[in-house]
Amino acid sequence: MLIHRSSRLGALGTTNRPMLLVVVALAALIIAQAASAAANDARSFFANITGEWIGTCRQSTNGKQADDKYFHAVVRQVDANTFSSSFDYYRLDDNTGKPIPIGTSSVITTIGPNGAAQNRIQGKGIMMVDAKPKQQQHDFKEVLNSASDGLHGQGTGTLSVFGMPFGLGRNGKIKKATSSWSLNDGLLTVNQSILAGFRALFFSKNFNFDACYTARRGSDIATLITRPPRVSSGSGAPTVRPRTIGASFR
Repeated sequence: MLIHRSSRLGALGTTNRPMLLVVVALAALIIAQAASAAANDARSFFANITGEWIGTCRQSTNGKQADDKYFHAVVRQVDANTFSSSFDYYRLDDNTGKPIPIGTSSVITTIGPNGAAQNRIQGKGIMMVDAKPKQQQHDFKEVLNSASDGLHGQGTGTLSVFGMPFGLGRNGKIKKATSSWSLNDGLLTVNQSILAGFRALFFSKNFNFDACYTARRGSDIATLITRPPRVSSGSGAPTVRPRTIGASFR
């Protein structure tokens, strides 16, 4: 009797085995399709923004608003899964109102097999630290995932700021970086928040950088720029308002 029951259970297991294989195959297919769709979303997003862009960067450091900066960006597709972007940043000359280069950055974007896009961002420029302009270099990575409103990312990296007391800025860490990317009606928008920390001897200090980049297709930033406002110096001669330079991490 026990032998008969065992044989029956064996037969049931054999009968259900094809069904189990079908379920496993369907699950694998669904996962593969989901990864492919995510990859296509990220890939399509960057494919859609290839070309030249001009725009404005509005940003703040620890809540203190900086003057607007302007940028020219070029996005190129290197291969099916790789994109290369370059950014040149400008501020307005206090006397002439003409654009002056203040920094550059490059972005290498790689679409991974899981559909996520990884950005490697490297650059240099000028940032404000305690209301004083300092040279800075940054190098960090972020991973972008598809969302209903575009791409959302998080990352970490390094930030070096030169000319700070006690060498405080030499080995800065980007503890957390978040960003969101969207493209609507021809307007490219990137919002970015960075928490950076610096430590030297017994001193440590954190900075919060927030930026909003908005751009449209174009190649001449002069079309975006208006001469900075002038105010009276009291002697009758017009002077230009002092400008505050923000950091650029895109």
